[in-house]
Order: sequence, then C-alpha cells, then structure tokens
Amino acid sequence: MVCFLRRKLMKNYVLLRTMFCIYSLTVLTHYFLTFLEHGRAFFVTMIIPLLSVIIVQKIFTKLPILSTFSFTKPKWSWLLASIFIPFLLGLLLHSYFYLTHHPSFLTITPSQLSMLLLIGLTISTGLALLEVVVWRGNFHVYLRQRYSFWSTATLTGVGWSLWHLPIVVLYKPYMMPAVGIPAYLLLLFVLSIVLSIIREVGQSIVPVAISWNDECLLLRG
Repeated sequence: MVCFLRRKLMKNYVLLRTMFCIYSLTVLTHYFLTFLEHGRAFFVTMIIPLLSVIIVQKIFTKLPILSTFSFTKPKWSWLLASIFIPFLLGLLLHSYFYLTHHPSFLTITPSQLSMLLLIGLTISTGLALLEVVVWRGNFHVYLRQRYSFWSTATLTGVGWSLWHLPIVVLYKPYMMPAVGIPAYLLLLFVLSIVLSIIREVGQSIVPVAISWNDECLLLRG
C-alpha cells in the first residue's frame, strides 16, 4: 500500500520533475555550446526532452513511456495536410520575399525543390520526432488525462516556448531585446497551439513532426 501511494505521488509530479530536468540539461548544454564556434549547428538539444523522459519517468519513476509517445498510424487526411500545407505556405512566403526584397528564390531548379522536400520528410522529420514525442506525445497524454484540450495546449505551449528561451537569448541579437524576445516567444506559443490542434485531431505525432519540420525548413531556407 505504501509503495502504491508513493508511486501515485511520484506520478502526479512526474511532469514537473521532467520539465525541471529538461530545462536544467538545456541550460547546461547551451552553456557549453557557446564555447564552440558553431555551437548552434549541433542538434544535441533536440534529444534533451526525450533523454529527460527516460531519466525521470523510466529510470527513477519506473513508469511506462512508449505508450505515451503517441507514435501511432495517423489519419491520411491529416498526414497529407501536414506535408503540403506548410510546404505551400513556405513557398508563398519565399515568393513574397523574392518579389519584394531578395534577389534569389528559395530554390532555383525543380531538383533542388525535390531534394529539399525529400530531406524534410526523412532526416529532418526524424530529428523533429525526437522533440515531438515528448511535447506532443508524453506531455500531451499526461495533461489530457486531467485537463481539457485548450488547457493542455496552453500549458504545453508555455513550457515549449520557454524551452527555446536560451536560443533567443544566446543566438538572436535583437536590436530591441525587450520587444524581440517576447515577440519570438509569442510566435512560438502560437505555433505550439497549432501543433497541439494537429496532434489532437490527427491522433498521432507523425503529422506534427512533419508540419513543424516543414515550417522550420522552409522558413530557414
């Protein structure tokens, strides 16, 4: 009975413990990356949420974690939408910049466009899954057991946005940090709400990973 109560208590605070581990490891990792010339180019921070879940929930709390990752077969309609909608939005955005500001487009030849899409649907999506299985899988599952969708989306959005704070502070030299940093975090929060909607309706993290990766890939291109 004592063991049961102890395990239930640990389960109640498992997300807080996991979040603390994520933030701590993230701050330490970014601190050491600042000593490298191209520290931000290393994608080690993307695996920190998954590593934290394994440490806190699997090793210390002894909870099952695979079932919380929501790595299930997605609905075809949402899978196709997650591929083409961000891709088309990215093309429209780059077309606007091409016509108004920049001398060159995102891609020059159809082969470059095909390669960009191929990388986005394979390697980059695989990297995005390392992050998505926690924020849109593990956290979403635990929070939805107690809260409504919008409460879950809000809590996840706040946690996910603040997780990017070291990137904003260390790698984005805003002219007006008091305006730029809150604006960037607000943008991430809005994107998080959109990704949570895709996760909830699509009932899988696969469309979320593709959507988030396509947006990042095209916006950076």
